[in-house]
Amino acid sequence: MAKIAIVKHNGSQTPYAFYTEIIDLKKDDLVVCDTQRGYETGRVLRISDSDQGVKPTRWIVSKVDTKGHVERVEKEKRISYLKQQIDIRRNEFTDVFINLLLSQNDKAMYSLLKELNELTNNINENKNNVELKDSFHFKDMSGKTFRAYKNNDCYVVLHSSDGGTVGYFYTIKSVKENLANRAWELLEDI
Repeated sequence: MAKIAIVKHNGSQTPYAFYTEIIDLKKDDLVVCDTQRGYETGRVLRISDSDQGVKPTRWIVSKVDTKGHVERVEKEKRISYLKQQIDIRRNEFTDVFINLLLSQNDKAMYSLLKELNELTNNINENKNNVELKDSFHFKDMSGKTFRAYKNNDCYVVLHSSDGGTVGYFYTIKSVKENLANRAWELLEDI
């Protein structure tokens, strides 16, 4: 059985009566109404079973799914934010990775990077002189943290989060190169 809904259209002060058979319709729902001027949206002010002196001639077409729309908008905002954060992180690492990859296959690029690193090391000498320390913490380009321990002429590197169960061996030269190339970043001792 059809009910009568009193609807106030957006931008209008006058409420209008419409028939409806929408079961879950309630006050303040956004609806699409079939009006003399075509389809218009409006808010439900009240719903009744009787006409109470009001004779509607038109129908409410449908209830607008604002919840689904709000969820879609929030999802799109989150996707946009995540993509932006990924791009920021990617841009931070892209140049360093590209330079490292190119230097592995291109001798000229290797020479250029080596000279740049030597000049940079002179400026940042204290930061990259890790051979003076017996141990230090660092993070790699993926953000994982490690602890390096000096062992004679090399360093044993342990991943901090796995409890240090698997060790990797690096020469002092390769440790300095990783720091100079910014593949590793020294951290304050924990």
